[in-house]
Amino acid sequence: MKKSFVALSVMTSVLLAESFTLGQVSVLENNEESNLFEQSISPEEIAQNSSDTVSEALDNMSGVNQDVQGGRGESTLYVRGFDAKRVGVFIDGIPIYVPYDGNFDYGRFLTSDIGSIDVSKGYSSVVYGANTMGGVVNIVSRKPTKEFEGNVKGKIVLDSEAKMARHVESVNVGTKQGNFYGQLGANYSKQDHFRISDDYDATPTQPEGERLRSEAQDKKISLKAGVVAEDKSEVAISYVNQKGVKQQPPVTDTSFAKNKDWDWPYWDKETFSVTGQKNFENSYLKALAYYDKSKNSLYSYDDNTFETLTKKWAFKSRYDDYSYGARIENGVELGGNFLKAAANYKKDVHQGYDMSKTTDEETLTEKYEDHTISVGLEDTYTFSSQWEILGGVSYDTRVADKIFDTNTANLDMLALEAQSSLSPQAALVFSPDETSQVKASVSRKTYMPSMKDRYSRKFNTYVPNVDLENEISTHYELSYQKQINAFITRTNLFYTKVDDAIQSVVWDQNSSLFQNQNVGTFDHKGIEFELSYKHDGLKTGANYTYLDVKNTKDSDIKIVDVPKNQIFAFAQQEIGTGFSFYANAKYRNGAYENKLDGTYVTNPDFTTFDLKAIYEPTKALTAEIGVKNLTDELVRYDMAYPMAGREFFASLEYKF
Repeated sequence: MKKSFVALSVMTSVLLAESFTLGQVSVLENNEESNLFEQSISPEEIAQNSSDTVSEALDNMSGVNQDVQGGRGESTLYVRGFDAKRVGVFIDGIPIYVPYDGNFDYGRFLTSDIGSIDVSKGYSSVVYGANTMGGVVNIVSRKPTKEFEGNVKGKIVLDSEAKMARHVESVNVGTKQGNFYGQLGANYSKQDHFRISDDYDATPTQPEGERLRSEAQDKKISLKAGVVAEDKSEVAISYVNQKGVKQQPPVTDTSFAKNKDWDWPYWDKETFSVTGQKNFENSYLKALAYYDKSKNSLYSYDDNTFETLTKKWAFKSRYDDYSYGARIENGVELGGNFLKAAANYKKDVHQGYDMSKTTDEETLTEKYEDHTISVGLEDTYTFSSQWEILGGVSYDTRVADKIFDTNTANLDMLALEAQSSLSPQAALVFSPDETSQVKASVSRKTYMPSMKDRYSRKFNTYVPNVDLENEISTHYELSYQKQINAFITRTNLFYTKVDDAIQSVVWDQNSSLFQNQNVGTFDHKGIEFELSYKHDGLKTGANYTYLDVKNTKDSDIKIVDVPKNQIFAFAQQEIGTGFSFYANAKYRNGAYENKLDGTYVTNPDFTTFDLKAIYEPTKALTAEIGVKNLTDELVRYDMAYPMAGREFFASLEYKF
């Protein structure tokens, strides 16, 4: 017998006691109250792996790999070979990627106030709305469950010569008083520098030792208040304010990238939202409204003294992007069916300003506006205790509302256009017994080209193309999960075909210019294998991903920054009296990188080891001391931007 929706809500809240359930968007399994096509990272896993940022936490998941784009000073991710702008990124169900280019800097977001990170790699709920072609990452915040609870944590990081490199502090305080709850979070991170591995050989732009211009600072405050009724209906208001500053390290190998004497004086983000859910006996109605703002400034200097702005390439610019939108969702249980219908509206605005090099006086140089409407319907039908079938379809349309641009180069090629897409999906789930499950799915997803894809001239080297069509991906996946006593295994086989992929080509009307066009067809295929074991004080696990991405129309064009093989393994052993030891290893192999001359090379393999000792004298207090990149491996996601070598750390956390 299936439970009423109210009972389902109660069960979900119990299972996810530290997560803000209103911020979750899931494909639910009717008779198990579990997420069918999402994998989640818990706060315990984040703490276990000492993941300070969202990018570090996700890099440990199968099918996901971290990348650091040195030219932008950003930490980004690929999901089964799809870059960040093709992956929908949400916080509590709110889309928070930058409107102009669709990117998101995962390294700017600390993990101290996270309740879970939910990831869908192919099949994902239509409730999310448009632009989820490569998957979905939903970062879910915390929600208090006690009258008074919280934690305070501090961490220091030393470089390989024991010099202070970074420190991180955070505090979270929550309360649940009857039907009311409130949550306050604050965190601060300050990086003075990082030190490159001793295996690095000096170049004219970067000596050995400390990485030049590697300072960064991030601070964030978050507030949430909500009310829960007797029937578990709920309404909540949330506010998040984040401010960042980052420097641009120099290029170490100019055959891979041109050096940029850049600086980001600020990188700020602000989000306000109201969300609520009304429960009925066998149905619910959920609504969300939000405003999300991204502001940053970029300075380009004359040279590496970072003092003057007189050369023709020097500039000051400011970007002011914002989005606002709403979602309404209705779920109802009818016999063996669990139906969801959803509608999304999102308005995106990008504003670019040039600033005087001497007076900081601003001039609006570009303003673009889009709006996107998405409607979707999905159903989970349980026709026996072992079999379920899922189906869904969404229709998305995006309309360009405004184009203002003071750049006169090819200005006649800018025009207002619209795109639309129809995205169906289906899945079959078979549970032969309580310990195993087989899932097969096929889903069609689209990526609507961003403002940057359509309009950017890239310093007058590109021609705009407002006629770009959607990229279309078709995902096929077969998954098997089995539990044998304390062992849990999962195997995912996947194949994705991408049509009308956007690529840069020489413009046919002028060979000195380039243009984005829908000329690519790519195949993404691979396997993910996961294994975990937990028993008698020992926790261990591993995952392996094999991924092959090929351009089926032009094999000379490669997808860069995506490893062909990636392994992550860990083990934690309790040794008594509150002590335990933890270790992990990560191996990455086969990622392509392109040089400025258009040729490709394969990035060197690297293997890193982390080790730490943990002491928990009480449930309230945790102290850790450890080392990351134990062997001081030279790590380069981008060949022109080496990462940190060996680092030592110590942390102390108090929970109340």
